[in-house]
Amino acid sequence: MLHYKNLNKLFFESVPQQATDFIALSGFLGPDPIKKLGELPFKSTIIYGLQKENQKFLLHQQLVGLHNENRKIFYPEIACHSKCYLWLNGNTPIKGLIGSANFSSNGLFNDYRETLLEVDENQLYVMKGYIEIILNSARECNTVEVKESKKVEEIYDKAICEMILYDPRTGQTHNGHGLNWGFANANVRPNDANIPIRMEHIRKYPKLFPVLQPDPESRKGTLKEVIEFVWDDGVIMQGRLEGSQPLPNSDIKLPKQIASFPHKDELGIYIRERLNIPLRQRVLREDLVKYGRDTISVSIIEEGVYYLDFSV
Repeated sequence: MLHYKNLNKLFFESVPQQATDFIALSGFLGPDPIKKLGELPFKSTIIYGLQKENQKFLLHQQLVGLHNENRKIFYPEIACHSKCYLWLNGNTPIKGLIGSANFSSNGLFNDYRETLLEVDENQLYVMKGYIEIILNSARECNTVEVKESKKVEEIYDKAICEMILYDPRTGQTHNGHGLNWGFANANVRPNDANIPIRMEHIRKYPKLFPVLQPDPESRKGTLKEVIEFVWDDGVIMQGRLEGSQPLPNSDIKLPKQIASFPHKDELGIYIRERLNIPLRQRVLREDLVKYGRDTISVSIIEEGVYYLDFSV
């Protein structure tokens, strides 16, 4: 069976009940799905196939923090772009998936972009053998040294975009948008928040935010892009690029804002906690000034994984 929608459910909602172990071999990884594996009742082995070619210090820190006895993360010596997922009962493989989807929010939560195919039962041992070749060349992530570069250009794939948290037209925070989205006259929750993506950001950093893909189930709609945030204080958060704005003089549509996902108030609660102001309270420009910062630095660690810096 071929899957191209709701791929995340294959890993977190419809897993084999008799599984005792899970192995993920993925070219790229995202921290959030790995974190979610800790909620499942079996041991997990995660192999970061292309770590040797993409030694990102910030991502390495996150993976080492997630690594434990029940959720082990490995870096192989053999560079591997494959995406293979295998569930076992003891040493017996019982279900396998193979395809194009990385084990990241970007790979598993964006419909139609990636595919996963269920492996025939008579090929499960062949798949297991292939994964073991890669795994046998690997070391546990906490035994590998990844050095922090002092040059921003070596840490990130793209330039750092300073995204302001207030309305540049008024110099004040928005009344019903941005950090105060929860005060909009709409179907919102009190602490809902977003970070607006301005056309200036798109012009200056054309590769930072991806072009939105058309929704095949809607004539004019676009698909929202699920991503992951790694914050400067180590917090991992799932996010989504939402809304749409046209690129001038073209049919291309780009996202209009960054929000947390699946709950839009997760971002608002997090920002209010860092600003040390009560929940459900409107965020003012003076709160940002008092904190010492009215921007968030946004950059890419790897595809679909963003680094957000709100440090003072």
